[in-house]
Amino acid sequence: MSIELEIFLETIINGLTLGALYALVTMGLALIFGVARLVNFAHGDLFMIGGYALFVLLGVEGMELPYVLIVPLVVIVTMAFSWIIERTVIHRVINQSWRVHAVATLGISIVLQNIALILFTTDPKQTPTIFSRQIIEPFGVRMSMQRVIILVVVIVVFLGLQYFVRRTKLGKAIRAVSQNRDMCAIVGIDVKKIVMITFVISGGLAGLAGALLAPLYSVTPMMGSLLTLKGLAAVVLGGLGYINGAVFAAFGLGIIEALFSTYVSFAFKDVIVFGIFILFLFFRPQGIFGRRVGL
Repeated sequence: MSIELEIFLETIINGLTLGALYALVTMGLALIFGVARLVNFAHGDLFMIGGYALFVLLGVEGMELPYVLIVPLVVIVTMAFSWIIERTVIHRVINQSWRVHAVATLGISIVLQNIALILFTTDPKQTPTIFSRQIIEPFGVRMSMQRVIILVVVIVVFLGLQYFVRRTKLGKAIRAVSQNRDMCAIVGIDVKKIVMITFVISGGLAGLAGALLAPLYSVTPMMGSLLTLKGLAAVVLGGLGYINGAVFAAFGLGIIEALFSTYVSFAFKDVIVFGIFILFLFFRPQGIFGRRVGL
């Protein structure tokens, strides 16, 4: 295999990994926006909490749990944080305007980042696992086993989420609330409870992203801020509240960013992502699929 082809394939794999990260974050953002019309600017900070939860659990002396057991624990931790945030802040402002939502979630983001700064300082934390250190070479392309796990898990989660919202009783209630909250309230569906459950699921997806991606990157208090913006860009590009479109857009952005980093400039990789986002806002604000809000 030529060096050029090997570099290209490695770039595509990196792009798919980035896309998987964006997809997990974007699924949560699209889910909560579709149900509650809530733009959660603190969503990336739940990803950050997942990264720090992994760091803490990996470092507990005498416990030494395997990574496959730590990941569910990280998800539970972030879901617990999501429940606390929803009970203390979100349910009080859920019926307010988007401006109130923005201020509330931005405030939550600042609080979470500063708590992380106090507890862990600004020093990047490393969370290597047996899978991130294990290198495989399919077709001569070097990649860590962690990247394979990430891609497989994202596919399984996406299919599981599709089954959940379309086939289960709770999932159907979530879809109904996303399509007509007022009618659901009239027929006796507890809309606020559905919003709370959706917010917790959304947080769990962010925590899962943190547990899977932290072994490949450093964990810092500010790591979620830019990720939130990229996730929101994918949500808009895919069609507001449309999970399938958001996931498609997330993978597309990940691959484009990786290709731009390799062949143009790593320093300006974020420019291409937000440049595409701005172009869509000008010429196709309804997104790639032109889908209306609703799961």
